[in-house]
Parts: sequence; C-alpha cells; structure tokens
Amino acid sequence: MAMNSKIVSTIALSSLAAAVLTFTGCSSKDDGGSTGGGNDSSCDASFTVLDAEISSDTLLDPSKTYGMEGKVNVKSGAILTIPAGTTIAGCKPSSFMVVEPGAKLIAVGSKAKPIVFTSQKDVLGESEANKAGEWGGLVLAGNAYTHYSDNKYEADESVSFGSTGHTHDAESSGDLEYVVIKHSGYEVEKDKELNGLSLAGVGSGTILKNIAIIGGLDDGMEIWGGTVNLDGLYIYNAQDDSVDTDLGYRGTIQNVLVRQVNVDKTNNHDSAGMEFGNDHNTIKTDDSNATQPNMINYTAYIKGGGISIKDDAGTKLTNVKFISAKTTDTQQVFYRSSDVVDTHAMHVDGTLCFNDTAVTLAPDNTTYSDKNSKDTSPKTALYDWVTISGVQMGGSGSINVDSVACNGADEANIWKGKAGSNAPLEN
Repeated sequence: MAMNSKIVSTIALSSLAAAVLTFTGCSSKDDGGSTGGGNDSSCDASFTVLDAEISSDTLLDPSKTYGMEGKVNVKSGAILTIPAGTTIAGCKPSSFMVVEPGAKLIAVGSKAKPIVFTSQKDVLGESEANKAGEWGGLVLAGNAYTHYSDNKYEADESVSFGSTGHTHDAESSGDLEYVVIKHSGYEVEKDKELNGLSLAGVGSGTILKNIAIIGGLDDGMEIWGGTVNLDGLYIYNAQDDSVDTDLGYRGTIQNVLVRQVNVDKTNNHDSAGMEFGNDHNTIKTDDSNATQPNMINYTAYIKGGGISIKDDAGTKLTNVKFISAKTTDTQQVFYRSSDVVDTHAMHVDGTLCFNDTAVTLAPDNTTYSDKNSKDTSPKTALYDWVTISGVQMGGSGSINVDSVACNGADEANIWKGKAGSNAPLEN
C-alpha cells in the first residue's frame, strides 16, 4: 500500500531573520523531499525522497535516510546543507546529484560521523563486496577556467560549466569533509559515464578534505578544468582511472592512497592510477593553461596503468610512488601524444618511485613508454621530457626505478571511509 505523502522542509531564512522554520504539508517548492514507497517510486518506503530540483536553501535531517529517484539538481543560488552522519542513497543506477554552477553543497561530516553517498542496495544490505555501478555519483560544477567555450558535463549535457577566463577561479562550490561515496558509476551511453566524484570547472574556494571513494564503475574522481584543491583522498576499486584530470585543471591534490582491485583493462595505460589530458592538441608551448595538477604525497597500488598522459597535458609530482605486481605491460608511464614533449609541462619536484614486486624494472621501456599511439617510432622516451626545477632532464637519473625509497602517502593516517577509524571501510 502506498504511504501518505509527507513533506518536510527545513529552510534557512535570511541572516536578518536568524531563525529556522519547519513546514509539514502536501507540497512545497522548497522542501527537502517526500517519503518514498509510492506506486511510482523506486525508493524504499523508509527513505525521504529528495526533490528533483532543489532551488532554495535546504537543510537535511541526519536522522533520516534520503533517496534519489533519478537526477537531483541543486540549482544556482541554492545551498544544500547536509549535516554530519547523514546518508543519501541512489535508488537506481541512473540516480545522481549535480550541484550546478552558482550553487553550493555544504557537506561537513566528521571522522565519527561521516556523510555517506551510496546505493539503496547498500543501505538495505543487498550490495555485494566490491560492487560498483549501483547508482550514479556526485557532480560539482562551477565557473572556473576550463579549456574551450560551451563545456558541458559529458554524462548530462544540460549542465554547462567553466569559463575561458580566470575571473571565477577562486569561486566556491561548497565544503565537503569526511564524505564517503560508495558503489558508484553509471554508463549513460557509450563513453559517457558517471564517476564517483566529478568536479567540472570548480574553483579554489571550494573545500575538499578527507574524501573516500569506494567502488566505482568508471573513474574514482575526474576533474575538468578549474582550480580546486583536495587534501586527503582514498580511492578503492575504481575500475577505470583512479584520478583523472582534463581541460586545463590546475590545483593541488595531496595525501592520496589508491588501491586498484577490479580494473577494466590491465595494459600499461588504461585504468591508470593517474591520467592527465586536454582532450585535443591545442597547446604547443609551455602554456600556463595546460592541464597540470600538482600531485603531492601519493601512493597507488596498481593493476592497470600508472601515469597516463594524453595530448598536451603535464603534471607536477612530489613524493609519488607506484607499486605493481604485473609481469606483462609493466610500463608505469605512458604517453599518447608527442605534444607533451613540446609543452615541457611535466615536472618532478620531489621523489618519484616506480616498483614492481614481480619483475625488475629498469630506466628503459620496462618502465617508460618509448612510443605513443600517434608516432610509433621510439625516438623520444617519455623520461626525456621530464623536467627538474624547470630544466629538462634529458634522462631518468633522478627518478627512482625499481625502488620504494619514496614515502608516498602516509597510509596509516589517510581516512579510508570508516566511521571513527582510519581502517579501510571495505574490511
């Protein structure tokens, strides 16, 4: 039997009013949601179903479990506040949340009471170990610099993001701390998938700390453009790339632990621990707008690729370590275009280590690709265009091959999604 609809809304009034009112009724444009279990609902009857559009400031109730029937849009000008300890579940694979440019998501959990985005199956105890693809994912979109004009989010082209200038680079899309995203990833159509966390044109005013992404059918996290920084990231069982940046992203990602379990492909470039790209070859010099994430204190246990670079992207690496147990396709650095040689945008600013527990690596094509998909002649090995302090190396002498000398991430102190502990959530 369908339940009577009960709509509860907690609306933050203006700062002049300094009060909060709670309304109960049959309908409201500004409500947080309605109870699930109706004839047309895919959400469990115990869930409070979020509205498809959240167009005014809304505060959720941590004593409730919230469900998403499909896409939930936090509209420009609205702030969605999610208190510590709240759970939000995608009720079907196509459920996902988009925080549009000009909107904010305030989701500040704590180690004791993290905020959980997951699937309905997980909440009901029906999800299997290492399962992915049970709901879509979380998308934050902003107006910070992004290559090209008229950028649209690949899995939902109704969402435009980014700008061709740098006016909005310090913009804030909110604050996410101690947030876990589980069992995500949905293929809207071929090559257009939802990731665990998608950041599109997000500015540096956004706070991202202690994020755990557990099980993803596509990338764990993908960033298109923007300048957002992230401190504290755990990615477990992302089946495509673990960290993927594109379209001129320039920010710092630090204190990162990646563990690959099930991957789409085990070759030397797909399902990479890091992938960097610009999508098109448009930059032929050391352009300040080239994709160049600053990766600091990073460890990845890989089953696919290590570092994969396409087109004219680069990166800055400090205290980065890759560990593999592969016996074939052992190269841990791969590039898909000769343009990276021209940009000189690849910098090693601290230690960088490559290790394989099954074979002995050497500073040659056992570790680095010496050819690419556009030019198959081995005339420029990848390490030849790496720079140290802005000076092109011309060799691999200061990179540690077949070594675990790098510290990488402080693994014991990376939060891995479990309430009250740094132990892995999946255990």
